[in-house]
Amino acid sequence: MRLSIRPRPEVTVRPEIRAVRPPNDYIDLLSKNESEFRKYISELESNPVFNNMLKNGIVKKVGFKGRIPFHVYQEFQDQQFMKFLNEYSITNKVEWESDFFDKKALQKIKEISAKYRVPRGDLVKALEYCRHLQLSWDGREEEDFTAQFSLDDPERFHQLEDTDALNTSSETVAELAELLENHGISEHDFVEYFLSENAEPFDIARDLDLDLDTVEEIIEAVDKVNIINSMQVNVVERQDNIQSNETQSVATVKRFMNPPRAEIQINADEEYSFRYNIEDKDDLNDEESGLVYKLRMINQRRSLTFRIVQFMYKFQYQYFVSMNHYYLKPLSQAQLAREVGEHESTISRILRNKHLETDEGILPLRFFCQSKEDIIQRIIQVREQEELKNGNRDKPFSDAEIAEILEKEYGVKVSRRTVTYYRNKTKESPKFYKRKRMIEND
Repeated sequence: MRLSIRPRPEVTVRPEIRAVRPPNDYIDLLSKNESEFRKYISELESNPVFNNMLKNGIVKKVGFKGRIPFHVYQEFQDQQFMKFLNEYSITNKVEWESDFFDKKALQKIKEISAKYRVPRGDLVKALEYCRHLQLSWDGREEEDFTAQFSLDDPERFHQLEDTDALNTSSETVAELAELLENHGISEHDFVEYFLSENAEPFDIARDLDLDLDTVEEIIEAVDKVNIINSMQVNVVERQDNIQSNETQSVATVKRFMNPPRAEIQINADEEYSFRYNIEDKDDLNDEESGLVYKLRMINQRRSLTFRIVQFMYKFQYQYFVSMNHYYLKPLSQAQLAREVGEHESTISRILRNKHLETDEGILPLRFFCQSKEDIIQRIIQVREQEELKNGNRDKPFSDAEIAEILEKEYGVKVSRRTVTYYRNKTKESPKFYKRKRMIEND
């Protein structure tokens, strides 16, 4: 008898944290549109009990000014930082702490990246987080309830950034603008090459006829600008734009030029421009405890809304900078729920009747949850037609080519059959494919 010896299959068990369905009261609050949410807050604040708690200092209505650090929940950041350390075996090197917590670490990105063999984008995020930890350890988180606040704890607000960080941000933006101008890099090339997650420095240098050192210098500047912008929001005074109750936006993503970039903004007089700071007390009566419970839910809804806006901003950053639908990436609500650590039903409700103001107009948050079908249809109906019209191609994309585009440019793997399925759903399918289907049916 012949025995066939095969290698034992490797089984990897990945721990997964499943989000728990929130209480019904919170679900009801999430389901309210912006007009209903604002009315709910107005009615709650008109309650004499609320005013009494304000006078006694139990509740503080906290506003803020200036640039706001946009840290997401501290626990989530800790997990991401530990994942980074483990993924690249950072702690195997004895001197890693002195490198990562060096005050000038962000100026040594190229050196540290080569030493630890870490992609610069991931490294910049880790170094920014180390800098945040260093500020905390140095006791530089001063309580200042009129300045800045951190989203890592909806009940606690404190100044997190110093003026040096903001000066560094301005200097980096100016440096990037000068690099792009000196080397004649257009907005289109900048968005397509330097804001793409998949572009390699060598390929960029070859396609744009630049030397490799210049490309790496620009990438380094882009990484700095992106991480600073993604962690901050700018509070602005209301402009003379009137929105209907049905389309009140929760925030604005403003597009800037020279260099091309985007920034999240909120109006200083909107409901999202303040939070409730609640003092823990054990001697509250039932009415006060019920009111505190509602205030905490309002804080949670605000924080969740901004966590979603922040993730969408970072995920669809190429679109926000270019306002070109071609750069929209597929994002499912299930993926969004995993990224922000919430139940899918929670995400489904919070996305309803929520809008984001952009240079293209006021768009629903659901718009940024693009499906694979949306992307494929856009390639067929827009990109394919443009390339045929411009003479870049003499025939439509094959289904295999579209599958390759999705994997290479969008990081999404789909089969050729899937592309064919979505192509057949297109009303304006090229005659070549219609004829081919007729032949196959015969």
